Amino acid sequence: MDKGGRTLFDVASARLVGVGHVAPDSGWAMPSHSHAYWEFVYFIRGSGKVDVPSATLSPQPFHLVVYPPGLPHAETANPADPEETVFMSIDVTGDPPAGAHLLLPDHNGELGWLLGRILVEQRSFGTTPLAHAYVTAFLHLVERLWGMGVPVRHDSIDTVLQHIHTNYASDISLESLANVACLSKTHLAHVFRSRVGTSPLRYLQHVRIEAAKRLLGTSSLPIREVAARVGFADPLYFSRAFRSATGVSPKACRRQSKSTT
Repeated sequence: MDKGGRTLFDVASARLVGVGHVAPDSGWAMPSHSHAYWEFVYFIRGSGKVDVPSATLSPQPFHLVVYPPGLPHAETANPADPEETVFMSIDVTGDPPAGAHLLLPDHNGELGWLLGRILVEQRSFGTTPLAHAYVTAFLHLVERLWGMGVPVRHDSIDTVLQHIHTNYASDISLESLANVACLSKTHLAHVFRSRVGTSPLRYLQHVRIEAAKRLLGTSSLPIREVAARVGFADPLYFSRAFRSATGVSPKACRRQSKSTT
């Protein structure tokens, strides 16, 4: 429902058109297009740019992009940190509220969980009554977010996530992240872990390791240079952290990547 209590979607009419998963691809881009149905794109990790007629959106992990029917939109991956997404298309009668935000935050992970269940159910059993129940719950949650009227930019954890994904190669500390969020270090650590499931600095390290894996697989840069480009000042520490996170050394990761291409 919107702020006036009006139902925005006729959920009884909802029909799942399709659902799928997009793996990270640094060269991925989709020219401007539109659909006759609603499309929802959920960012699991990575980042990108979305151009719509009224704005340019910069989705980050745990963001949901909403495309109403007929809305032209173009999408471009961030080459340094390409997105992994789940997308879903729904044919349903409904209209977004006036001034609705097309980029919504998934504060508690419910949207991501539902999309994951819809994807698994549809792939395993097709468009079942259970899949429809998940779709109905998903639409109700989108309505609730619109009713709350909270855009992504008002959420401190989304701000921190966006800062990490944009600036992971820079020198980032818990204090600097707390300053970005306008929170104390203790409070940031608590709310970040509650939302994301890990600490801010562990999440930063995860982002850096993922970026390093992409560079190792797509470039011939020396290991020292890869380390520097993803925010590790000490290449020896980078190698230890990389092995701890992935189970292999940076050199072995590069060999494995080349053997599969």
